[in-house]
Amino acid sequence: MNINELLKFVSYAGQLMLENGGETYRTEDTMARMLENKVDEVETFVTPTGIFVSIEHDAKIYTKINRITKKGTDLNKIALINDLSRRFSREKWDTLDIEKYIGELRVIEETKKFNWLFRIAAAGIAAAASMMILGGSYRDFVPTLITAMILQIFVMYLEKIEFPTFIINSLGGGLATLFSILFSYYGMGSLDMIIVGSIMTLVPGVAITNSIRDIIGGDLVSGTSRGIDALISATGIAAGVGAFLKIWDTIGGGMK
Repeated sequence: MNINELLKFVSYAGQLMLENGGETYRTEDTMARMLENKVDEVETFVTPTGIFVSIEHDAKIYTKINRITKKGTDLNKIALINDLSRRFSREKWDTLDIEKYIGELRVIEETKKFNWLFRIAAAGIAAAASMMILGGSYRDFVPTLITAMILQIFVMYLEKIEFPTFIINSLGGGLATLFSILFSYYGMGSLDMIIVGSIMTLVPGVAITNSIRDIIGGDLVSGTSRGIDALISATGIAAGVGAFLKIWDTIGGGMK
């Protein structure tokens, strides 16, 4: 087996994990475990925008750098890569069939997200349930469910044509507010509760959690950058909601 192939494979596994919402500490640990029993020494360093892997083998040093340009959340892919890495870490250098694992990784990379109907339904139910937890009433349940499902369709379309996240959040927040205004205007729920519930699917919960976890773990660069990213996303949502509420108030609609 070629040492360069091994290094490229492991760094790409880490890249896929990071691109799909994996924490930096998990990515570093995964790559280190995959390599530690196959080379003499391993060093990994991960940030939200880059992966650096350096190994020493037979008195030679090899380094691989991967630039991270994509980002998203797919916990299924993270779980699949985690399972692959555990099996890979038990393999020995002399018996390792790396081509088999490369094939598995390609299959994981091409794995699609859940069915679009399932994602739309799940977004609606999650938003409506969140609204109830935050103090809404049963009267707000159906309007929130419908608004969140429409919002999910809209967001999935914008993601498909690769709109920037800030724009998606701003337009998504505005769309959720528009439908919330329509429902509340015709007496079908509370404006505040419908907005709060429906935008929950846009809130960057994973990014916020990862940011706090990285800071606690001492990864200050990663934690700070993820925190700023989450703050920008939240600002986009607030800007979209605030703009549509201001327009509605300006034209004399009032707020119920």
